Amino acid sequence: MTSLSLKTINFSNGLLGSKQVNDGADLEISSAKSVAYVVRWQLARRRSGSAKTKTMAEISGTTAKPWKQKGTGRARQGSRRSVQFVGGRTCHGPMPRSFDFTMPKKIISAALADALRLKLKESKVAIFSDFGSEVKTAKINNTLAKNKLGSALIVHDGSNPALVKSAKNLKHVKALDARAINVYDVLSFDHLLVEDKIFESKILGAIA
Repeated sequence: MTSLSLKTINFSNGLLGSKQVNDGADLEISSAKSVAYVVRWQLARRRSGSAKTKTMAEISGTTAKPWKQKGTGRARQGSRRSVQFVGGRTCHGPMPRSFDFTMPKKIISAALADALRLKLKESKVAIFSDFGSEVKTAKINNTLAKNKLGSALIVHDGSNPALVKSAKNLKHVKALDARAINVYDVLSFDHLLVEDKIFESKILGAIA
């Protein structure tokens, strides 16, 4: 166990400071393979699986036999809607399906812990206290630009709608309720900004 030195952000004046957390955590990554596996699972669940080609029954066209069975010298054919004719059905085309697969909860928890450890190890986690009740996109944008933080995932407790609305119009920022924190979002953004009152329970608690 080691102590953690974390960045602190003040959205009011855009200043960046530091804070020492006495109850540190082991930052060694346990399984990078689990992290990759969970990311793959999350992306698979997002796929709509709605691609579809028409079957023979769904194609409009005549039901008459193209030509008689015998005597023409050509191969016998049963329908103009067959796959070998222009406008016919598609052979072995995609049909609606689900790309989801089962994922054990223990692997999900372990992968999330590893993703958070990686951010802490790289010193890319910062704490903020009070954003305020004013909806102000520039407050977030200017603070991140001033401190050269790039993209950021803001994890909050869900009690401040002004924070969510302020981050909504920024492509490189996402405000996420702490209850929905996940591996893909943590890894998709350069920095992790966590509200101080949930840092111990949601971040340190996840990697303990």
